[in-house]
Amino acid sequence: MNTFRNAHKNIETLQSSLGFRQMIFELISDKEKAAKPPKARTERFDFNAVEGSTVCYHQPLYQAPLSRLQSAIYAGVSLGALKGRYYKIQSNGGYLHQHYPAGEYYKIAFRMMRNNVHTIGLAKGEIQNYQAAIEDIYYTRKEVLPNGQAKLSFDKEIYQLRASLTTYIFSVRATLDTISSIFPTIYGPKIGQHISFNGLIKHILSGKCQIKDPVLVKFLSDEMEWFTLLKDVRDYLAHFGAINFSLKEGNCGALYIEMFRGIEVNAFVEAVDIGFSRLLKFLDEHCPNVIDSL
Repeated sequence: MNTFRNAHKNIETLQSSLGFRQMIFELISDKEKAAKPPKARTERFDFNAVEGSTVCYHQPLYQAPLSRLQSAIYAGVSLGALKGRYYKIQSNGGYLHQHYPAGEYYKIAFRMMRNNVHTIGLAKGEIQNYQAAIEDIYYTRKEVLPNGQAKLSFDKEIYQLRASLTTYIFSVRATLDTISSIFPTIYGPKIGQHISFNGLIKHILSGKCQIKDPVLVKFLSDEMEWFTLLKDVRDYLAHFGAINFSLKEGNCGALYIEMFRGIEVNAFVEAVDIGFSRLLKFLDEHCPNVIDSL
């Protein structure tokens, strides 16, 4: 037991020395400090910058989420509280390092949210398509074993469904974390800097938050069970394993696809999608009023 504790303590010490405890998302007034790259580690990989001319490319602009909120930030006075400050964003190991004027960061955040929301839409479509392909195989190529059990043979359909569902889960979570990063732009620096939506919720509901918004507190208290579901599944996939589908025949002859015991794929996506859409709608309606009241 002591050996295990010592090993665990050594790992924590190493993580702390390398900055692995959390990603840096810091609001600071010193531009030079914000721009300063992290100290190079001897173990770090060296990547050579690609030489050549930058290629300009065009892609369609898809509908942006929270469009009313973005307009309110642009036209409101909330950006004034961030004037002369900078966001320093740095990854745990120091490979990624960026800094932006705090008053301009929201534009970048909204672009990232727009891209992620488009990815979510594509992933949802692929989930439906691959489920339909699996169901087609069930109805047209099903074999029956001597014991009466159905048997199906797949090519890439199961793998593709798993990849699309994983993309959906992580893209929704990434969008939520980006949303948490713009709360200082909406409410001001006193709400704190957050790079985790889960951390933001805990902070707001803890009673220690300096910003008092009873409407926001009520929504986060009453309407976020879907996020608990999403977080449980995402954390399992990130830290323990992959989705292992279970296919079941219903009494009516229909095929059901479970991603975990008792959690059917369509029911999971529907629950998360409805909750995520409600959250976006709430933020786009409520937060502009917060900015207008400042």
